[in-house]
Amino acid sequence: MEELHTAQCRSPSAPGSGGVRLSVCGADLSRVGPARIPEDADSLNALLALQGRLDELLATNGPSSAGSCGRLVPVAQYFVDLRVVATLILASWQEASHFAATPALAQAIEREAVQRMRDSRRGTRRGGSKSPYGINSLLSPMDSALTMGAVLGIAVSVLEARDKKWTQRVLRPFYDTALALNRDTFRRLARLPGTSLALQQVLGVAKEASDTPNLEIYVRGPRNG
Repeated sequence: MEELHTAQCRSPSAPGSGGVRLSVCGADLSRVGPARIPEDADSLNALLALQGRLDELLATNGPSSAGSCGRLVPVAQYFVDLRVVATLILASWQEASHFAATPALAQAIEREAVQRMRDSRRGTRRGGSKSPYGINSLLSPMDSALTMGAVLGIAVSVLEARDKKWTQRVLRPFYDTALALNRDTFRRLARLPGTSLALQQVLGVAKEASDTPNLEIYVRGPRNG
């Protein structure tokens, strides 16, 4: 057993080969506030549908691939793409705001986006980073499960759209807005190890060469828009 503080989560990760546990969660549970449940039924239903989708992908007997930017990619790669897109949503919130499932979920994301920028600027003034939006602060988890669900709900709907061109029309403005905050940091984010070639092509950090192997087109999933 790894040496953990008493307030750290000991939930095991999925077992590796031969049933050997790879690691434990280790999240600091002392920082987790009381659960917030959306008051309106539409928000709750949207979050429950999202939870069902993620549970399906993470299940032991779940699919080996998922749709990302109009292509099928390995599920592990899909989750890296999801992480990148969720970060772009927060960094470009006013650009992304009309994609929220409900007004209540939009308000939750708004609070998170404003707070992250405030924290990043505070860290800059204290010498923690040379510029706002350091890569580590960008990728740090959200304390609120409600807010995390609200952001991931948008990211899933954008990533899993059938039409790659539609996804590109949506994501490129998010990315361009983020680049205006800090070009170097967000270009690093777009090339985060594990991201799919499909996402990198949509963001314009990888070119579609004529000799690129044809990937299986993703033909199932939510309708565009």
